[in-house]
Amino acid sequence: MRTRISIYLFSLSTVLLFASCGVWGTKENKAVNIVEPKDPQPVSSIQEWNELNNKLQVAWGNSNRRYHKFNVPRDITGDDIQLKGWRNERVNAQLVIWTKDSIENLSINVSDLKSGKNKISSDVIQHYFIRNVIADDFGGCGKRTKTQENAHLVADCFEEAHSITMDEKTTRGIWFNIDIPEETHGGIYKSDVTVKSDGKDIKTLSLTVHVINRILPGPDEWKYHLDLWQNPYAVSRIHNVELWSDHHFEKMKPLFEMLAGAGQKCITTSILHTPWGGQTYDPFGSMIKRTLNTDGTWNFDYSIFDEWVEFMMDLGIKKQINCYSLIPWGNQLWYYDEITRQDTFIVATASSPEFTNYWKPFLIDFSQHLKSKGWYDITTIAMDERPMKDMQKAIKLIAEYSGLKVTSAANYNPGLSGEIYDLSIGSGHILPKKVLEQRRSNRQITTYYVCCVEPYPNNFTFSPPSEGVWQGWFTYAKNLDGFLRWAYNSWVEDPMQDTRFRQWSSGDTFFVYPGAKSSIRFEKLREGIQDYEKLAIVVEELRKLNTPEASKKLVQINSLLTEFEIESIRNKGTEPLILRAKNLLNSL
Repeated sequence: MRTRISIYLFSLSTVLLFASCGVWGTKENKAVNIVEPKDPQPVSSIQEWNELNNKLQVAWGNSNRRYHKFNVPRDITGDDIQLKGWRNERVNAQLVIWTKDSIENLSINVSDLKSGKNKISSDVIQHYFIRNVIADDFGGCGKRTKTQENAHLVADCFEEAHSITMDEKTTRGIWFNIDIPEETHGGIYKSDVTVKSDGKDIKTLSLTVHVINRILPGPDEWKYHLDLWQNPYAVSRIHNVELWSDHHFEKMKPLFEMLAGAGQKCITTSILHTPWGGQTYDPFGSMIKRTLNTDGTWNFDYSIFDEWVEFMMDLGIKKQINCYSLIPWGNQLWYYDEITRQDTFIVATASSPEFTNYWKPFLIDFSQHLKSKGWYDITTIAMDERPMKDMQKAIKLIAEYSGLKVTSAANYNPGLSGEIYDLSIGSGHILPKKVLEQRRSNRQITTYYVCCVEPYPNNFTFSPPSEGVWQGWFTYAKNLDGFLRWAYNSWVEDPMQDTRFRQWSSGDTFFVYPGAKSSIRFEKLREGIQDYEKLAIVVEELRKLNTPEASKKLVQINSLLTEFEIESIRNKGTEPLILRAKNLLNSL
């Protein structure tokens, strides 16, 4: 059991203040009436709805599509869907229901998957009703206001419920996750998916899963270096629980278990107050209490830092601890002053003696603490998009007084990249091939990131779902180690209703929703990571075979990978290439 420790609360009002946006509970199997925002810009065609012959219609849709709540759906595939996957892989599907009249107590029943005498229990098939939220359109970086003109509904958030009510002239997507057990025998498995209303059968559809007799390792063994930054402060506010209390950790557990299930490698820690200024709705406090004693010496309390790290490691996220940051946005260096008995700060640039005096004793003491915990070798000091001159000063300081490795999301600089252990670069600035090879030979990590700058491929609430899968293939095509995005759960004021923010495009600040609710975006990102892992396994085996047939297949793969260029998305989108890539991979 996790041990209770003394709680250090960030005293600034911006962190202590809980916004009154409601309390989101954990997932429960119960009937719900999904309360969604009104569509700011209705686009439904009444005539189209009136022309429908049947009251309620059901068909398999496309998991790379978002189906608008008030539109009669397009791009549906019929009563049967066929999926392919390896043993231990998660495959996705989307069912679409649309109705001319209101329907109550709509539910889904799924039978076991069967292939001759072999069976896969229906317990491995999870389905979620897809909730609609308000989004805007791409607007680059910078402040923005919420207006009727830039708002529209998108389907994104997963709602786990036994049954729901559907209003007249509406469409609802139902998402299916099928986790193929590792012990499954290869073969073609079939299941019946029955849609019911008030317990009566409305329609039965067929779900077919072709299980390829290959094994995908579990997420804890994936090589893909996934780094989605966590925000525990947002969880405290949204659930209205005391920061670092037992209730806080209870709310965080399912949320970050879901992240571990996607192969997350890094723990996000904050080693000073507001490392990124006030850019998030819930500012980050410091997980380490720093006190300037009356005699001028420093004291460092690591109790919150330790508890957070141990909590995340228990969930399976334990490859790397990233500590933000030596160079905060705004250059404010916070501490508690024992003389004045209050939190205060100095403003100091990396070139100033005040900066060195502030960080030197910490780096020395922190290093010793990490060694005592056995974490020294997996801990990095992280700096995000800081000026080059400041970065060079900070790296020198870190090397001199701690020897810790450095993580940075930054543009490529030939004179600096060799000094950064974990370097993430913008998707439009991929490193030269020789540099990537050199970094890999040095056992350094190189990933890429997207943020408010890139219209595509991205993970906004309005982004085409296939872009998340495309990102996994792009990682492999560019010989990168993984992917970084700055926010897993930095929620906006009321994320279950409106995903827009005061700056950046909607969804930029989070992937998943309160109550550990997943999303189309997150599941598609995870799908792309699985493809990366499968591709890496296949390519390695083909290279070892070193036969004419294996060489022919490698040529096919390499030819396909050359098509993963960001500029191609402008005219072709991402879905056609993704479908071809998956077909090739599964055929091998």
